[in-house]
Amino acid sequence: MAGSRPAEPDIVRYYTDVFVEADRLERTPLGRLEGLRTRQVLTRLLPPAPATVLDVGGGPGAYAGWLAASGHRVHLVDLVPVHAAAARRAHPGVSATVGDARRLPLADGCADVTLLLGPLYHLTGRADRVAALREAARLTGPAAWWSRRRSAGRHR
Repeated sequence: MAGSRPAEPDIVRYYTDVFVEADRLERTPLGRLEGLRTRQVLTRLLPPAPATVLDVGGGPGAYAGWLAASGHRVHLVDLVPVHAAAARRAHPGVSATVGDARRLPLADGCADVTLLLGPLYHLTGRADRVAALREAARLTGPAAWWSRRRSAGRHR
C-alpha cells in the first residue's frame, strides 16, 4: 500500500526471541482483566455462531481458540510465524497464516467479523493504521446481522 512501511522485523524478533505472548492474558491480574473484558465485549457484539471471524494480529490464538470453541469459524493471521504455528497447534478448528494487517492476501468480504486487537497498537504511523483499517473493511462482508441488531435496539 502506498505510504505504508514494510513489516517491522523488530516486532517479529521481539515476539520470537524476547517476549512470550502465549500466556500474557493469564500471567498477571491486568492480563486476566484484559482477557475477561475483551471476551465480554465480543460476546455482546459478535453475531451468533457460526460466524466467520478473521482475527488479524491474533498472536498464538488466545481469542481465536475461545471463539472457535464457541462455534465460530476462525482464521487467524499474525505477522509472527511462531504465533501462527502455535495457534494452529493449540486450537482445533482455527486456521492460521502469516500476514501483515496492512496487506492481506484474502478475498473481499471473506469474513463476517474482522478483529484488529493487536495491529492497531503496534502500527504507530497514521498511514499504517489507516491501511489496516481499510484492509479490515475490505475483508469484512456486508453485515446484515449488524443492521438487524441495531434496528432491534440491541446495540449500545
